[in-house]
Amino acid sequence: MPEHSLSASRRGVVVLAMVLAAFVLGSGVRRLLTGRHVDEAAVLPQTREFPVFGTYARLTFWAPSPVASKALDQVTDELLALHRTLNLFDPESELARLNASAAEAPFVCSPELWDVLGAARRAWRDTDGLFDVSIGPLMRLWGFHGKRSTLPDAAEIAAARARVGLNLVAFADDERSVRFNKPGMYLDFGGIAKGYALDRAAAIAARGGIRSGLIDLGGNVRCLAEPPPGHEAYVIGIRDPFETDTLLGTVEILDGAVATSGNYETFVKIEGRVLHHIVDPRNGEPVPDVAGVTVIATAGVDSDVYSTAVFVGGTAVIVRLLETHPGTRVLRIRGAGAQDRRTESFAWKWLEAPAAPRPVRD
Repeated sequence: MPEHSLSASRRGVVVLAMVLAAFVLGSGVRRLLTGRHVDEAAVLPQTREFPVFGTYARLTFWAPSPVASKALDQVTDELLALHRTLNLFDPESELARLNASAAEAPFVCSPELWDVLGAARRAWRDTDGLFDVSIGPLMRLWGFHGKRSTLPDAAEIAAARARVGLNLVAFADDERSVRFNKPGMYLDFGGIAKGYALDRAAAIAARGGIRSGLIDLGGNVRCLAEPPPGHEAYVIGIRDPFETDTLLGTVEILDGAVATSGNYETFVKIEGRVLHHIVDPRNGEPVPDVAGVTVIATAGVDSDVYSTAVFVGGTAVIVRLLETHPGTRVLRIRGAGAQDRRTESFAWKWLEAPAAPRPVRD
């Protein structure tokens, strides 16, 4: 039988500033940021953790307690509502109902689902189809949406590929409806849901009066417009995909988002072959020779989408991304193991890049 890994704790990015004390990375490690003189005790961080999107959300807001508590409630409600809408594996979710019926008749979407679909359609166009939420049949084929014990053959791959492509989906904008042109198609928002949710959550927090805060959805992280009291920015650690208990380095982020796609996050092992969960829609196979891609962008949806698109499309996608999304930073790690690690940075500046990866704690 194949081996499966769905580890929510092995995140590509590690938040090092969840509370003020966490700016210090353990005994004997220096503070990463110089602080501003403020009364840090005046505004203590308010935090909340809960399961959502197959991982754990961790919300941290720096604000007076009544303001923070109300915002935490509002953001929690929004994230849980999105989860109920987009949960692929819950037959009662709106996405599951769409997938079950859209090949038979047009499915009319709620405004919420239609908005997510709009983001997915734009991502598909902007990446020339490298990011494609209709990838579902290929995910099932390779055992990521159901176990299998043998590798698929060329005919199976071709059959699954024939059911992938947003060009095969009919969207009626006036009616907010979706219709699949082929049976067996289904949508999977795994590569965009958390990034989209980050942006929705950040907007709600800002409307609620939160200026300083972190929203962490299992390693997809959104940093709000202002840093915590006494600091200049948030500090994010980037994991080594080959040695996930260590950091490659850290970066400063303010008013932006970071996401990582990595081959250690979700994988299956079939017939002795380890297969990671990012599949190239062009050839229908898991992408080889890439261990991890981290993207820092202004919007959470961009960091999420492009960490996948770069993983699939490589340098050409990076060049285009940097041209169309100023301020974006990309880190790509390739190779077969730690001894063969090739780190390629694009518009990237480390706050601290140790000569060798250093230990990290969640």
